[in-house]
Amino acid sequence: MDAINATQAHRAVSMESDNGARRLRITWSDGRQSAFPYIWLRHCLYHPAAGRENQEPDQACLLTEDPAIPRIKEVRSTEGSVEIEWSHDATKTVHSLDWLRDNCISPEARAERRRLPRLWGKREANDFPWFTFERLEDPEHRLALFVQVRDYGLALVRGVPVESGQVREVARWFGPLRTTHFGDLFDVRSKPEDQLGTGANIGGTQANAQAPHTDETWRHSPPGISFFHCLKPDQAGRGASVYIDGIAAAERLRSSNPEAFSLLTAVPVLWAAERNPQERFRARGRAIATDIDGIIRGVRVSDRTLPPLDLPEDLIEPIYAALAAFKVELYDYDHALERVLQAGECSVFDNHRVLHTRRSFDKQSGERWLQQVSVDREEFHSQLRQLAQVQGLTADAWFEQDGGALAQSLMLAH
Repeated sequence: MDAINATQAHRAVSMESDNGARRLRITWSDGRQSAFPYIWLRHCLYHPAAGRENQEPDQACLLTEDPAIPRIKEVRSTEGSVEIEWSHDATKTVHSLDWLRDNCISPEARAERRRLPRLWGKREANDFPWFTFERLEDPEHRLALFVQVRDYGLALVRGVPVESGQVREVARWFGPLRTTHFGDLFDVRSKPEDQLGTGANIGGTQANAQAPHTDETWRHSPPGISFFHCLKPDQAGRGASVYIDGIAAAERLRSSNPEAFSLLTAVPVLWAAERNPQERFRARGRAIATDIDGIIRGVRVSDRTLPPLDLPEDLIEPIYAALAAFKVELYDYDHALERVLQAGECSVFDNHRVLHTRRSFDKQSGERWLQQVSVDREEFHSQLRQLAQVQGLTADAWFEQDGGALAQSLMLAH
């Protein structure tokens, strides 16, 4: 259980233990009410991340006990805390009132703690701030960049040295580089076919226009935070990079076609990559990933890596129809940020949320060269929390990372 430092002292005006329902009920001085299941309070004894002092976990109980067993004998209020004497095993636990209030599991409290993605389209994206490579040493500037990526899924950095491999120097602030069969760095660069290697038949090494997509949908866990550093833009000003907020597109689908939205959030489809001898990847994943509260947390979309559907016969046409409806929202460039990245500019985006693509260009007009690396989302969010903690920003230091394209939806009614 993550501890969150209180922004103010909370005071309880009444406390009642209900052994029948196995709840400790607290009414707060501001009128709010909380109900804490006994097993939840007991878990605070066992879980080291709860930050309790002078409460050693029972070595014989590394996991919690049967929820039906705990019973409270007596509840006492002390200065700023609650002391509970348990009748079933004669132990005592002490709980900070501030901690209980800040970690309350009531619907209202959970909604207040919930961090929602900030949706954007063309107008909002054109107003996004630029960040500067040379200022990444500054913790405040770096944290502002991190928060931009966390909340909007997309940020732009300028002033990156125009040298091969310098994209690594941007990404290292976000966490360790992810290494795959592509290596830790991939050249998005037009080359002769016999020199493409793992890039053979991959859109990034071609010059044609692409459809918006997220990268490597065919991995169980696709790349997280992606970095595209421009070393050489197309000399004719073509080959513009395009970015689309996939969560905003999914929200539009939820409004325009609820049935299609429901299907794509419920049914995992197969994604596959077998484009060259180095690839034999297959994984299932939902095109739209929602969490336990129905909030859209990520998307997984790529026209080039979606094989013929392997689903029950009666789902084939409905899923194709749902994907077609989603495509209408995803491919609407009226909602996209479009820019010809210049040498030294770098886009940073959450690949579990933001679709990217490229306009066509002519290989004969000169070389277009970008370099790409990625960092896993959990590494990035850990770096963000650590940086926020050092700067005393409690809410950012303890925020819960969403599941992105791997978010798990609620399967049971509640």
